Amino acid sequence: MVDATTVYGAHPTQDEIDEVLGQRRSAAIGTLNEDGSIHLTYVLFLYEGDRLYLETASVTRKARNVAARARATMMVQGSTSTGRSLMVAAEGIGRVIHGSEARDINHRLRAKYIKPGALDAIDRVWGRLDDVAIEITPRRWRSWTGDILHEETAKELEGSYDDAWIE
Repeated sequence: MVDATTVYGAHPTQDEIDEVLGQRRSAAIGTLNEDGSIHLTYVLFLYEGDRLYLETASVTRKARNVAARARATMMVQGSTSTGRSLMVAAEGIGRVIHGSEARDINHRLRAKYIKPGALDAIDRVWGRLDDVAIEITPRRWRSWTGDILHEETAKELEGSYDDAWIE
């Protein structure tokens, strides 16, 4: 029998974290509103040089929040090539990037998700809207894997953990 300390204390390796951050996944980003509440939204992201990047328009709440308060948290959930499930969150300093630097970052971010033959067209359309990039420099990383919980649950089920979920 496992306890909560064992389950919630199980952390992925740095290689597993890097693998998930390199995948084509969406992430949730939280920024701080003026009234102290959190604004949450899903974004596409790029992990490069120990920093996280996302593209957006300068008129969005997330861009305005980062410009005003320079704080952001991003969370990604994924699986490693070995099938290990994990969650990775980065809390840090946010910065809004403008001009050619933002265009270059946004192009690299899109190239992670968009087929090469479609990238130029997507750049032309999205570039008219998403005029800035947000950079998050992580100050604190949080990570967790549910593998121990899944394994213990599968034993109790006497079968597959994944088969227990409604599709």
